[in-house]
Amino acid sequence: MSHPKKKWGQHFLRNHAAVEKIAAAVEPREDEIILEIGPGEGVLTGDLIALGRPVVALEIDPGLAAKLQQRFGDGLQIRNEDAVDAELPDRPYRAVGNLPYNAGTPILRRVIADPNCRRAVFMLQKEVADRLVAGPDTDPYGFLSLYRQLYSNARILLKLGPKSFHPRPKVDSAVVVLDPKPRDYESDPRRLHDLVSASFRMRRKKLVNNLIGWQGRKREEIVEAMVAAGINPDARAETLDLHAFDRLLRAL
Repeated sequence: MSHPKKKWGQHFLRNHAAVEKIAAAVEPREDEIILEIGPGEGVLTGDLIALGRPVVALEIDPGLAAKLQQRFGDGLQIRNEDAVDAELPDRPYRAVGNLPYNAGTPILRRVIADPNCRRAVFMLQKEVADRLVAGPDTDPYGFLSLYRQLYSNARILLKLGPKSFHPRPKVDSAVVVLDPKPRDYESDPRRLHDLVSASFRMRRKKLVNNLIGWQGRKREEIVEAMVAAGINPDARAETLDLHAFDRLLRAL
């Protein structure tokens, strides 16, 4: 048993029924590889290798990376790198992993935005998972909900309590399955991302107040664009879906 390191947010999965469900959800096709992020002790790695596709693993802990290489040999390509900035595969892949709590969101964001990603099956804090699947005008809904909508559909596969991990985290966890979706909006995703980010700068402010000064826009311009996009000028960002932001960006 490995000693978890707090600086890397390590919580090792101990629930073998969950391991089976996670591996089964990956469903790689013949032309795809599997990218495991944060394999840790390798509790999931063996099940991924058994799926019959090449497995590449990113493990930030050099000690664990060495143990994984020794354990799995040629069946695993292990890279001792940080998934926050590691180079992603240049061919179609499916990503899977128990993401570290302290870096899970930036890792998820870059993976689902990558055009080579065909599916991501990620263990996250339940609070983050709830934000990913949330709809407008609900408490969890926010920037991350909309960012996810730019690139993928999302569903919660299963939820796990602290007892499923070592050491036990202080929060519940959930596994989310994210599949790329056809682009159902007209704007450039990077510009739409910028608009959404600015719109949630201060969550409780009205949308128009958050956008004053964005790309030099004045209040009058923003109100006019909101009306043209069919948006109430008194609306807050948390009440709008991605298509409303798409209409607003085109009006602006």
